[in-house]
Amino acid sequence: MKPFPGPSCKAVCTKPIQKGFALLTVLLVVAVVSVLGSNILYKEHLSLKRSTYMLHQSQSLSVLYGLESWIKTGLKLDAENSTLDALSERWAQPLVAIPFEGGEITGQLEDLLAKINVNNLLEKEPDKQRLWRALLTRYAVNLELKSNFVDSLTDWIDSDDEPLPLGAESETYLLKVPAYRTANQAVVTLSELKNVQGLNALSRKQWDQFQQGITALPMVTAININTVSEIVLLSLTDWMNQEIAQAWIHQRKIEPAQSVEDFKAFLTEQTGYAVKEIERDLPDWMITVQSQFFLLKGHIHYGDSDQGFSAIFYRGIDAKVSLLQRWLSASE
Repeated sequence: MKPFPGPSCKAVCTKPIQKGFALLTVLLVVAVVSVLGSNILYKEHLSLKRSTYMLHQSQSLSVLYGLESWIKTGLKLDAENSTLDALSERWAQPLVAIPFEGGEITGQLEDLLAKINVNNLLEKEPDKQRLWRALLTRYAVNLELKSNFVDSLTDWIDSDDEPLPLGAESETYLLKVPAYRTANQAVVTLSELKNVQGLNALSRKQWDQFQQGITALPMVTAININTVSEIVLLSLTDWMNQEIAQAWIHQRKIEPAQSVEDFKAFLTEQTGYAVKEIERDLPDWMITVQSQFFLLKGHIHYGDSDQGFSAIFYRGIDAKVSLLQRWLSASE
């Protein structure tokens, strides 16, 4: 008997399988194309956002440079028209937010001579260095910190490798993991002090309190008694107490000291000490009524760019103002 005419079993069984395979192939191709297309669009989006941010950042920096030029002019005019620097002057007032097309900028100038310069420990004359060390020790005690870090800090910035009695030189830090050496030079930024023995054990809160009254400047500097904070004022001498410090802060709001002699006269009246006794603990080279270093801190917003900035200015004897350092940071 002849087989019944029609499609074979093989043909009937394979045809649906071939159609299913073709459909899966099409779906796979569509999925791959979709993924590739999405990836391309995502990269284009990131590239566009990056370009926009860089453009906005560039434009915001141009505004910042303009502010810095304005600060230089203002500090120069202040030096030409005033023989002292006090918190009542215009440079010390907060800068009200200045709007510009697409953003705004704010800032505040601080007198860095209102703080203790840690690089004063590099003073070559033993008697002067002794007074700076004593001042920094009192500052630490007033903050309820251990005061033995002063030796370690001195070892960190001096040029030799001989440790002081309570200090630490490279031989101590080389045992740490990772190992490192002392700087053996002046401190550039306060953050490096976190590596110094005694300071590296401070908590975040203690560190924030400690750095409020200190600074790192490229030369030995005096302390401006017209701008100094209360905690630093209390650290100037052993006999300075809160009553005297608050009385001076009140007095300088009404009438800042025109000279160091004015401040010594105030201390004589408050303490009953003779001028020579005051000068023994607080000599003229240690205090001043004029400042040379100023810190500008602020915030600038423009479009997608939102960041903080800091800058240090130096004003020389000739009233010429120079920009020493600038930092850009994430907005706080």
